[in-house]
Amino acid sequence: MLEDLFLFDYLPKILLAIFCGSLIGLERELKEKPAGMRTYMLICTGATLFTIVGLHFTEQWEGEADPLRVAAQIVTGVGFLGAGTIIFARGYIKGLTSAAAIWMSAAVGMAIGIGLLVLSVVITLVIILALMLLGKVEFSLGLKGRKTYTFSIELHPDSLASVQEIIKKAGTRCQIEEISGVEDNRVRVNLHCELTRNEKARLNRALSKLPGDFKIRIE
Repeated sequence: MLEDLFLFDYLPKILLAIFCGSLIGLERELKEKPAGMRTYMLICTGATLFTIVGLHFTEQWEGEADPLRVAAQIVTGVGFLGAGTIIFARGYIKGLTSAAAIWMSAAVGMAIGIGLLVLSVVITLVIILALMLLGKVEFSLGLKGRKTYTFSIELHPDSLASVQEIIKKAGTRCQIEEISGVEDNRVRVNLHCELTRNEKARLNRALSKLPGDFKIRIE
């Protein structure tokens, strides 16, 4: 009986979990993200196996085991794994998408474990398409793809406060890197910024409204 369950129920689920987890991991691997094929495959397969074990306990000791307790621990444990891929650097967060993909990979594994095979395959394809296509949409709209820019501004010292106020209001990832004096009683302000295309355009428009005579050069 147990051998039949393994061959015709458990083994197909494990193989499907390996397949689905590897597909999600392949997309992340191709984008050179922290977690790759092996990580996602192991997470998806592990979630499936834990779910199967929880259900098996329930069948063996009816009324004395709760498979939902196993499921809850899977969600918690995968949350810690996902947190390990999140990095805070230079004022912004990286790795949130990979962490969410890890979480979804575990969810797919759990769905496979309880027998929702078609749904699991469909959700896996949706995850991959979302990771591939929505990233391109975000980049084309200027929502992603930050680059480093240096804004060099020559202006009268009285306008320095206006520059600082623009940076504060814009909410962009900019810092005043250097302030130096130049001829004709003027100063040069160098801003170091990491911006998307849209953020760069907004900051440039705001700086173009500075009072008095000024020059802006972007590198």
